[in-house]
Amino acid sequence: MNRRQIPEWVNFPGEQWELITPEGAGLDPVKFNAWINSQNPLFGRGTGGQYPGNGGVVIARGGYIIHTWGDPNFRYQSASLGKTFTRMALQLAVDEGLIKSRDDPVSKYWTGEGQLEKHKVLNRGHHQYLTFRHLSEMRGGFPVTNAYFWKNKANTGEFNPGIPAWAKWTGDPDYDNYAHVEPGKHRQYSSGGYWRLSQVLTAVWRKDLKALLDEKIMSKIGIPENRWEWISGEEVHNNKMFYPQTPGYGDFLDPPFKIDGLPVRGGGGWVVMSAMVFARVGLLIATGGIWKGEQLISRIGGNAGVNANTVEGWGRIKGKEAYFSFGKVATGFNDPTEEQLASWIIGPIAAHKYNQVINKSGGIGNGEIKY
Repeated sequence: MNRRQIPEWVNFPGEQWELITPEGAGLDPVKFNAWINSQNPLFGRGTGGQYPGNGGVVIARGGYIIHTWGDPNFRYQSASLGKTFTRMALQLAVDEGLIKSRDDPVSKYWTGEGQLEKHKVLNRGHHQYLTFRHLSEMRGGFPVTNAYFWKNKANTGEFNPGIPAWAKWTGDPDYDNYAHVEPGKHRQYSSGGYWRLSQVLTAVWRKDLKALLDEKIMSKIGIPENRWEWISGEEVHNNKMFYPQTPGYGDFLDPPFKIDGLPVRGGGGWVVMSAMVFARVGLLIATGGIWKGEQLISRIGGNAGVNANTVEGWGRIKGKEAYFSFGKVATGFNDPTEEQLASWIIGPIAAHKYNQVINKSGGIGNGEIKY
């Protein structure tokens, strides 16, 4: 692995986050505060008609929190954001040699024979050419991402673009969750493809993917296992009102729901976390997978893309050492752009300028928050 050089002023929070002023964070306070004042978060809105009742946003630089909105400890089901965690499980398998290459056919590792329907078995039809890269980059020929929209042939935009011309639509989202075309020919946003990826990864690891990430990542960056959850695909499938505005949303999730007795986590998303915890993951993204000098994972990327929830990290922006991290759940907040982030930076963090911590309610005080 090519280890990134992390500036000495980057801090890796222990049990508690420390709060730093914009000046102490090496930012232009006028520009930063103007951006802060332009925000008007709309908490209580969720994906697909959910009403979480709260939400939170956290922005940090160099491992110090600069500002929060709402309740930064409010945990919420973060929709497609969980694809980030599926990609982590894939990269860890490559790093540890369980998967030789992202370009390997998935059928070398799991075919699904006797568990998937015959037209879905991974060494047959178009699937025999299907690679881990195809699935992770949504080029696997899987067209389904929301069963309700699929049944109704609805086109709602980038993340649900309707029925592609190359798909063989039957109206049954379970039956239709397979590679309809040779992988690599088309890109189609597909939670169905990520579900198949999570099944394969569960078979490869022979381990619950949440337990895997707890062991390899979360425990190393200060996230206890009880501070987050990853809803299983079976739970999403069985809860017909998972997204109230799209009943039967999860009907595209097909068996097996367990492999070797292990639950298959929702590879397409459905991680339950708070903005405060997401910000730790964002810092790991910013450092290229390094935490306290240890390379935990060789490559890690941010969100596959949803407006309501975000985890992101930036190491360098426009030639500047940035190390911003960002976490957001259940809000209509406008995320910062790279141009905005770069415009704030006037220098490195001045560590002597911070002396406050965030208390459990998310405000500033003498208490502390451990996550």
